[in-house]
Amino acid sequence: MEKLFSQFAEPHGRTGQLVGWFMSKENKSINKWTIDFLDIQNDDHVLEIGFGSGKAMKYVLKQGNNLSITGVDPSNVMVYQALRRLNKRLIKGQIRLIEGTAESMPALPQKIDKVLVINNITFWEDPVGTLSHIRRQMNGGGKIALTIRPHEKGTSDETSELIGGQMSALLTHAGFRDVEFFLKPTKPNDTVCALGTK
Repeated sequence: MEKLFSQFAEPHGRTGQLVGWFMSKENKSINKWTIDFLDIQNDDHVLEIGFGSGKAMKYVLKQGNNLSITGVDPSNVMVYQALRRLNKRLIKGQIRLIEGTAESMPALPQKIDKVLVINNITFWEDPVGTLSHIRRQMNGGGKIALTIRPHEKGTSDETSELIGGQMSALLTHAGFRDVEFFLKPTKPNDTVCALGTK
């Protein structure tokens, strides 16, 4: 079971390819729901942490003109899948992919306007420190969205609400303002998205 859990944290090998495909399919509706909260505008620079196969990035690109996206993901399997899916955009220089953890994200050459984190903040070793590092690289008024759909045995809709409170606290401790969270009815449990503004 621990090996399977590690695949969701950092997909690798052939099993990782299958896990990546499953997560991509599973996350489709919550990707769109989360991205819509961010109100992405023309010329925005969007950061996605844990970009997986790159499907959310394709939806982000439909939100405006002249967008640029930086993606960070620790899995070389996911980086490879995203490279294949986003090839044309990479050639045009719209997308930059970094293989690495959220904690190891380097200082970016361009300030960030919007941040997207779906189903992976639970794997971060230092959530507040990492969120603070991200916040320092954001433009004033920039927005961040943290989304989780809990799947673990014994979780419930109440778990989702509790997680919403926890993620809101993390954002507040990291210096974000106007923090709030929203719930979306999904199976097996509600999905929760916490939002904050720099």
